[in-house]
Amino acid sequence: QLSLSMEEDASKASSASLFGGMTRPTSSRASRQRNARKSKTRSLPDGFSESGASLPCWRDVFKGQEGLWLRTVRRGTNSLRRRAGELAKLGRGSASTNGCQRSLVTLHCYDRVQAETVDMPSLHLEEVMGFAELSFFMDDAMIKKNPNVYEELNWRRLFRTDYWGLDMFEGPWTHKSFRPLTVLTFRWNHAMHEFSGSGFHIVNIMLNAACAVLLMLFGQRVGLSLDWALLLGALFLAHPIHTESVLYIVGRADLLCLLLVLLAALVYAPCIKERPGFAVLAPLLSVVASALLVAAGLCKETGFCFFGLLAGWEILRGLISTSQSHVLRVFRLLAILVMGTIACGVRVWYTGGTSIDNMDPHSNPVAVHSDWWVRLRSYALLHGIYAKLLVFPTSLSYDYSFDAIPLVVDASDLRLLLPVTAYLGFAILLVFSLAVLRPSRSKSPAEGPIIGLAMLILSFFPMSNILFPVGTMIGERLLYIPSAGLLTTLVCLAQRSPSVRLFASLLLVAGGLAVWRCALRVPDWKDSDSITTADGLTQLRSARVQFNLANVYLKAKLYDDALATYQRSITIDPTDHDALPLYHAGQILFFKGQHQEAARYLEKAVNGFFSPLTIQEEEIWHDYALSLWFVQKPQASVAHFQKALAINPVFTKALNNMACAAGLGAITGILSKEYYQHAINSLDQAVRIDPGNILYWRNAVALMLAGGDEQRATVTWNQLVSMDPQGAGQPPNDCSWEFYFR
Repeated sequence: QLSLSMEEDASKASSASLFGGMTRPTSSRASRQRNARKSKTRSLPDGFSESGASLPCWRDVFKGQEGLWLRTVRRGTNSLRRRAGELAKLGRGSASTNGCQRSLVTLHCYDRVQAETVDMPSLHLEEVMGFAELSFFMDDAMIKKNPNVYEELNWRRLFRTDYWGLDMFEGPWTHKSFRPLTVLTFRWNHAMHEFSGSGFHIVNIMLNAACAVLLMLFGQRVGLSLDWALLLGALFLAHPIHTESVLYIVGRADLLCLLLVLLAALVYAPCIKERPGFAVLAPLLSVVASALLVAAGLCKETGFCFFGLLAGWEILRGLISTSQSHVLRVFRLLAILVMGTIACGVRVWYTGGTSIDNMDPHSNPVAVHSDWWVRLRSYALLHGIYAKLLVFPTSLSYDYSFDAIPLVVDASDLRLLLPVTAYLGFAILLVFSLAVLRPSRSKSPAEGPIIGLAMLILSFFPMSNILFPVGTMIGERLLYIPSAGLLTTLVCLAQRSPSVRLFASLLLVAGGLAVWRCALRVPDWKDSDSITTADGLTQLRSARVQFNLANVYLKAKLYDDALATYQRSITIDPTDHDALPLYHAGQILFFKGQHQEAARYLEKAVNGFFSPLTIQEEEIWHDYALSLWFVQKPQASVAHFQKALAINPVFTKALNNMACAAGLGAITGILSKEYYQHAINSLDQAVRIDPGNILYWRNAVALMLAGGDEQRATVTWNQLVSMDPQGAGQPPNDCSWEFYFR
């Protein structure tokens, strides 16, 4: 059923239609830009041309209704001969005519060619396809979609949206990752060089280098000598787990957070150590350090946790200090605790808690599992994998979503040995760190190892799924800050060990291996295709990784490889939850002419889950509607075009294709006559939204001619010619559909 009555459409058309001599209105520049990508005619893929196109007829699509397809319009004998010649020419380049086959460039549909004095008006399908511009990789693309980055600065919008530009309070879905300061740095990048150049990456590299320098200085504050501090900084720079944080632009949140946390610790260190002359400056340093931690938390939520580092450092120094008076230390501790509690409380209150509504089960399938014991064991396994990535990062991947890490359903699963080893290793580090806190005859207490463990715990705890579920299974970039804590502990313990040379040699060897692993991993991040292909060929169990690999094949027009990879992604998830691989597989099947199968996939896609960051919902409904037309369901096709337009009323592609469906259906008799005026009204609306799109004007003329409305067709054609004499071309006698891969 149509959402608007035909009578209502007809009344609107009679009073406001552009087709029939009324003045063409202008559209705003923003409107033209908004619809340019949707209505732009795309070039055909390599290897497909009219001479090689298949030539099925509409009567082969709707068997048994041949006589309803076309209404006769008297034209000249020469016109019929010309059209028949084109038909024969296309037919010679076709392997079969048993339905709409692959590479449907043009469908010329005749009931029959029977007499030289009668010309059947042709209605054809012109496949318009292409790819949206790609330059960023996955989540980095969200930077380009975040209006806070490229539009005029709107402070209210900045503080209402999350890291990806989604509304945290009224939108349907959000991670609640409130990081306005990091978003501002993206905005500054854009102000300098827009989205071109390598500026985004250069800033990340500089931030990583700055973090290494600050970590080196921090190491000296917690007891490392200069040479050991230099080793600490070098190991941090060489750690392979940092490749994602540095080369993946959205990893900047972790870089900025660690940078500000280390600055806060360095600013506050004189207060903890009670340096002479700093007692007067202590209140000011406390405020500055707290402000830096709040800024760190506004770069990434983890920053707020590091009020605990300053408070714990104060307590630790109070326990091992020989000072007789702890009054000032108690006041500083209370001040830090109060400011930290207020900062954390305001953050949680402002974002409405920490839970994620509508958790994507593909991103974190553990969080949505109903069995508590399965969740517990699976989270433990994730902790073990994180530990392995920190200590032994041999296998790296940009994504670990469903089903890269199968859930631990059985307690006898041998994979549980990994978290047991990780917990045991942490316990050993804790014992050694506590042991060096006690002074010996020759050495003073060493606080560096326990401070490093505190950094590790405070940064890992929020992502451990212990307090609340997070939006990912494993994220290598999440280990950026924990790695700084672990390395601090290891280097500080090595400096205090009896076998200094042995441990120094082991750390140097580990550093060399890390450099070698980085040298292998960094080229994978050369561009989006490289990292997608590299991980797609190794991470075979991740539905999302396989989906992204299929996208690379699709962009390269390797349609068979793309379809097989999309289907592998779908096979990984037997629940058909993720809409995107279903959607793209359906698109390829439609392109190959397998319309029944395409409709089956697209029907599942409209009922699946997808992120509004990756595709707009109306695109999926639109392509499903298009497939329904080709499986002999014209009324359902028009109805689903209406659903796409209900989501996005200015979706010109849907308006155009719905007009073709409704118009063809009315002209051929498979739909009621009222649909004809509905088709003309849809094209009228498309022209109002995008008046410069010649395709919509030509389609209107074609439908009017086919429907016998020659007078209005002539007026509309004259309007088009006066608007664009060169672009108008020859008068059309066929209706063109829009279809392209997203």
